[in-house]
Amino acid sequence: MRRLPPAPNLTALLALAALADLVFYRVGTTIFLPSQGGTPAERWAAGTALFFSNLSGILALVLAAVALLVALGGDQVFPRSMRITVSTVGLFFCALAGIGVLWSLAPQYNVHLRISHGFLVFFLALGVWHGGRSWRSKLGITLFAVPMVIQAMALFSLRMAWSTPDPSQLAKLAHLMSLTAMFASPLLVAPWPWGTARAVVTIATGLVLATGFSLATALRFDLVQAALFFGLHIDLAGLASTSERLYSGALITVFACLGAAVANCLWGPAKSRLAGWGLVLIVAAGADISSPKPALFSLCGLLALAVASAAEKPVAKSAERPAEAPAEQAQQG
Repeated sequence: MRRLPPAPNLTALLALAALADLVFYRVGTTIFLPSQGGTPAERWAAGTALFFSNLSGILALVLAAVALLVALGGDQVFPRSMRITVSTVGLFFCALAGIGVLWSLAPQYNVHLRISHGFLVFFLALGVWHGGRSWRSKLGITLFAVPMVIQAMALFSLRMAWSTPDPSQLAKLAHLMSLTAMFASPLLVAPWPWGTARAVVTIATGLVLATGFSLATALRFDLVQAALFFGLHIDLAGLASTSERLYSGALITVFACLGAAVANCLWGPAKSRLAGWGLVLIVAAGADISSPKPALFSLCGLLALAVASAAEKPVAKSAERPAEAPAEQAQQG
């Protein structure tokens, strides 16, 4: 029998659109294209980048709303006790995110967007511990979710002008936990155990990415610094001191580990690929969720990880008996 190609995946399409938004719009437009005017080729490139930006925002809004509705209809992500709370917060978040994607969200409402996003992520991280998942999946999703909650806490603390907890210290803690989650993703998110082919693909991808990032940092540090700052909101200070070189090496390591985890997941079956695209969405959101699109990207990515790691429910015996009855009657006859 001829093997059919995999069905179209909306999460994969969103992940590719989010990557295009990151590369062409956030990085390419800011660094390489002029802010006004330019040649026809530059204007065409800017228009293409803006198209990918708008496409990724609309896809993320649609997918987040649909994924929340589907998740609330079952028990794989949110338990029954959370449904009313999650549906209320989710409706509020999607309304604010929709205004930000389709029109423009007023700055005073950005805090409400971030707080509602933090609550949704917190409920998701809490809900996965009630499902039939492996401890690796639960820990991996939690490590990616907690930094987003801490970021919302830091923003609220800053808005309220609190000195305790210190918003800057909370932001540093969130960044450290994000790097930890990325570093551990090959062991916590990728399927286990690894076969020979899967291990070769994973290790080779990590080595290639580490080598490429190292060469790019050594040869064109200015471009790497600008791309990280405008694309992922990561501030890479320099390479002068030992601490700066260690931080640069840590970033190279964690991005190589994350790329290896994505390659590992995409090498596997449908649920594994869903987890891989979820990782891509989380990374494309960046280190600072400062607008509706990154908030939607990160929420869709976490929902993809939660759905991909959910255990299949066993088929009830009562549902199996009608299919077995004709065979038993034939044997008795």
